[in-house]
Amino acid sequence: MLRSATLRTKRPVDDRHHAAAITQPASGCGLGATENVTIRLFNFGNTLPASTWFNVSYTINSGIPRTELVTLGSALLSNSTLTYTFTTQANLTTPGSYTFDATVSLAGDVNPTNDAFSSYVVESVAASNAGTLSGPTSGSAGVLTVTGNTGAIVQWEESPDTQRWFKLANTTASQSFSGLTTTTHFRARVANGACGNPVSNVVTVVP
Repeated sequence: MLRSATLRTKRPVDDRHHAAAITQPASGCGLGATENVTIRLFNFGNTLPASTWFNVSYTINSGIPRTELVTLGSALLSNSTLTYTFTTQANLTTPGSYTFDATVSLAGDVNPTNDAFSSYVVESVAASNAGTLSGPTSGSAGVLTVTGNTGAIVQWEESPDTQRWFKLANTTASQSFSGLTTTTHFRARVANGACGNPVSNVVTVVP
């Protein structure tokens, strides 16, 4: 009896065999609505001839299974791998943690207990957004504020000419200034984890 191309959660005793895995998507910043889901299957059984068909499925956070039919275009040899990318993509636009489980099902499989791979975690992290900087554009004193940002303010910067920027020791949402005697440009830099550190729009203050 043929055994299926299987997904394994543990490495077999025979080191020539490799544990199968979900290989896509990967954790990252600003993941989208059309992320590919790719699995790698290992055939621990006999060679599967061309035209053999079987179902593969994946779920996200134990939700509704996405099931697709795989038909082999060529033989899948014993002790060999097959990589398959689902046509049904994953929507990971909402930041958070997603747990993927995958299964394969082949009629006549003599050992269906090893046909699942579970608990593959993908972290979707929101891209950094510097938000909007607003405040007075004239006067020698005032307060500037950043709103609508995604991520933490890592520094404020000021410049006399928008070419040379100098760091200010402040990581809060507001930056005060006083005693200005020359035109000064301000901006804020924001970072959400490792997802970039963009700068806000520039507010120019004329005393």
